[in-house]
Amino acid sequence: MKSNRIILILIFFGVGYLLYYKDKAGPIGSFWKTVTGVFESKGSKSEEKNPYKAPEPDTEATATKGDEKYDDVATASNKKDEQKSNDKQEKEDDSSIFDKIKDKVFNTDTQEESTDNGEIPDFTFPAIHKGDEIIKHKNYTLRYEEDYEVPAWVVHKLRGEYTRGTASRGDNQFMPDRKVKDNSALSGDYSSTGYDRGHMVPAGDFKCCQELMTETFYMSNIAPQVPDFNRGIWENIESRIRGWAVRDEELFIVTGPVLRKGLPTIGRYNNVAVPEYFYKIALFYQPKSGKSPRMIAFLLPNEALFGKRMNSFVVSVDEVEKATGLDFFAKLPADIQTKLEANSSWSDWTKIQ
Repeated sequence: MKSNRIILILIFFGVGYLLYYKDKAGPIGSFWKTVTGVFESKGSKSEEKNPYKAPEPDTEATATKGDEKYDDVATASNKKDEQKSNDKQEKEDDSSIFDKIKDKVFNTDTQEESTDNGEIPDFTFPAIHKGDEIIKHKNYTLRYEEDYEVPAWVVHKLRGEYTRGTASRGDNQFMPDRKVKDNSALSGDYSSTGYDRGHMVPAGDFKCCQELMTETFYMSNIAPQVPDFNRGIWENIESRIRGWAVRDEELFIVTGPVLRKGLPTIGRYNNVAVPEYFYKIALFYQPKSGKSPRMIAFLLPNEALFGKRMNSFVVSVDEVEKATGLDFFAKLPADIQTKLEANSSWSDWTKIQ
């Protein structure tokens, strides 16, 4: 009887493991696609649900940046006219089977409203210079680069409470950001290019509130990412940081691409630079808590990184500054900034605090 229970438990976890990883990049995902492909009928053509794919435009746009009718194909419009499209974004449940089980067991399957006002302290921002195009949304702020049609950096505050709730990305579509002076890139710029619309501020960081999650779909928060990178190690880093936010209550995150002249571009309507590298920096800084501040940075190539551990891409913030030319956390006390930016310790973040 005892052995039967053990077998059942192993089967349960085996099935759960397969279901969790079947849609992710890697050997399990490839195995799942192979198996399911065998059972597909010859006449049927199934499309993999892709949360990074937006409806395609049904007409060609002719307007230029600055045109009053500069609308996003992902919201069923284009720059030529405000012509409606009948395409609809496929819905995808962003939560895993384990998230659903956890919600039932711990009674977290409720929409949570954050009591935090979303204000981001000044010390979290990189140095801002005259002429920088700074765009502020409810819970994140960014510097947009018109020459590249992507953000140089995006800063957001991540509280543990933000990561819990029932907000869904299923009904969201990628939208142009009207706050950008000469308009942001369009979702259609990514269509049929082979690149994902990669979030800098992840949608999953705001499961607490639908409005905050929806704001992450502005195209000013997006940059081209290789699909296996975006859905693989990049997603894993985002998930790990959410776990740290739950443990530490509040973190400050800076994310962006490494930009340089001469990058390849994509785009049907705009020239959107395809970055070769992306960075993500996390800061724990709660002076009133009595806990020591910590900082960690990741710098990764924009390519499939199967079998690579995320800690192998941990670098100092000084190294990211050297790669980007940015001055991060410019308003932190100088002694703290110098100390934290010189080193990133994986063990300091992964050990029990």
